[in-house]
This record gives sequence, C-alpha cells and structure tokens, in this order.
Amino acid sequence: MILNGIEVVKGFNINDKEQAFTEQILTGVKTEETRKSHSLDSLIGKRVAIIRTGRGNAVIVGTCTIEGFTEYRNEEDWGAAFEKHRVERGSKYDFTGFKVGYVLRNVQRLADPVPCKSRGIVIRNI
Repeated sequence: MILNGIEVVKGFNINDKEQAFTEQILTGVKTEETRKSHSLDSLIGKRVAIIRTGRGNAVIVGTCTIEGFTEYRNEEDWGAAFEKHRVERGSKYDFTGFKVGYVLRNVQRLADPVPCKSRGIVIRNI
C-alpha cells in the first residue's frame, strides 16, 4: 500500500482505548512505543503503518520508521524515560517487570485515516 508516497507493507496496532497513544505519536510527544516483549523486532529499520485500534474501527493514521529499541528492566529506568514512552502510572500498560521501548522516527500523519481490518496489539500486513 502506498502511504504518504511510500510503499508500506506492514503495520502495528496501537490500542487507544485508555490513552490517545497514536495522537501522542503523531504530534511527536511520544517517541517510543512500548511492548511487554520484543514483538516488533522484525519491523526495526522498516517504514511501517501506525494502526489505531480501541476507538471504533481500526484505521491507519500514519507511518513511521522503527529505529531500534530500549529495554526497561527496572522501575527507575522506566520512570526516567516517561518523556519518551508517555505511559501513565497505574494504567494497564505500566511497567510490570520488563518492557521494550521501540524508537519511532520520521513519523508522518496521513491526511485522511485509511480503514483496515485489525484487532489486538499485533503486526499486520496491509
């Protein structure tokens, strides 16, 4: 699929039900997408779609390049990185012993969201 003039084959879901993570990413406030495991490793170095879920039907809202990752293994490092990941304390996405923060670069918002079929926190072919 061509998004913002670039061919993109994969995308990853972000659940916005509890917090507007995709908007934070698209505005540059959130620069890391966090996961409980290394589930996005296969996307490192690739241009991918950002898929918003959790608020109505799934839609592609933008694109980014996943540059690399940081592993968080303790509360102190997790807390110190809040400005990057923006995960609120006490949310279901808060630190639970281990987190991976994927570095998002070259984020671009789509002019109009593109509907897609997708559920959960997963990587999708688009």
